[in-house]
Amino acid sequence: MRDLAKKRLQENIRQSLKYLVLVFNDFFILALIFLFGALMFWYAQAMKTLPESLWYYRPLVGILLWLPLLVGKLVTLLKPADLQFLLPEDENLASYLKPMLNYSLIVPTICLALMAGIIFPFATIKAKIEPLNYIFAVFAVFLTKILQLKVMECNLYFNRKFSILILNIIFLLLFGLGMFKPQSMILIAILLAAAVFIFVVKPQHAALFDWQYAVEQEEKRKNVVYSAFSMFTDVKERQTNIKRRKYLDSLLPKNLSSENPHKFLYSRSVLRNPENINLVFRMTAFAVLISWLVQNWIWALCLSCLVVFLTIYQLVPMVDEFDNNIMYRVYPIERSNRGLDLVSALAGVLFAQWVVISVSWLITLPINLHLFAAMGCLVVFSWGMLRLYLPAKVKKRK
Repeated sequence: MRDLAKKRLQENIRQSLKYLVLVFNDFFILALIFLFGALMFWYAQAMKTLPESLWYYRPLVGILLWLPLLVGKLVTLLKPADLQFLLPEDENLASYLKPMLNYSLIVPTICLALMAGIIFPFATIKAKIEPLNYIFAVFAVFLTKILQLKVMECNLYFNRKFSILILNIIFLLLFGLGMFKPQSMILIAILLAAAVFIFVVKPQHAALFDWQYAVEQEEKRKNVVYSAFSMFTDVKERQTNIKRRKYLDSLLPKNLSSENPHKFLYSRSVLRNPENINLVFRMTAFAVLISWLVQNWIWALCLSCLVVFLTIYQLVPMVDEFDNNIMYRVYPIERSNRGLDLVSALAGVLFAQWVVISVSWLITLPINLHLFAAMGCLVVFSWGMLRLYLPAKVKKRK
């Protein structure tokens, strides 16, 4: 079983590296450098003006250190076929899950190290936490993550169901309130080390393994990872579930007779296909974030125009979305004007994106005539991209 675990981990690493190379391309690396530099510049300026030793600084440090606990679930790499072929190996699953638990610690540990390094100046200078106590706090969070993954492993067995949500709330209170007296982190780290020894090092009496539950949890975990990769590239392993979202039905035309087949299909695809609606949501959130970071209306306008262009560029493949559907191919539909139908379906989505970005500007940027001029330029740019660029791009795909 240990050899099987190593083989599957190697396959998973190769697959992840294949997508990570596509995700961390030159453009994305440049965007990360820009955003990280802007964040660090804002952080350095804020450190000069923040008062020292406010009462909420220390619990805020505890909450920030707790956040990496939300990253990363137990990796098992179990497959549906294992329900039949590995069923007799219940007794040997401990040797299979041990390297899986170690592998599951990699990403959370990296996130914890980054978070701990970023907030270290704030914790030691503004919150007045001794460096030794801060190190013990970080170590306690690391032990907590090991304990959390072990609890997830225990949940894979029958009659061992612990609520991860309740545990996370307990840990949040523990680190948030415990940081009022940072000296207590030494005791908390010792207690967590004892708990890790009991649950991880000391052998436990295992109940029957719940194969169905374990496979379902692994499928959910992999779908989350594939969803992250799909933000930047096509992921063939991802299972897309198109479903109706009733709360978005109000955005659809009420009079069906006014819709032609293409407009009917495209308007529902953009609201019900998770790849399309999530793309619009992510790009809009990205525009709001960078506008808040740059704090300048010129940069906010330029970067938001870039976001609008990337949104439209990534939604262009919608025009061919139904080409592989046999019923769509045999139905006598006029396809010459489907680019204009796609424009009509996306008009409301881009208008909603413009509204959200404009409201975020009014909240985060100084209100003046330049800001309102930028809002007007953004809506004109969005209209031009939608009415001129999108139909031309669709025409080239024919």
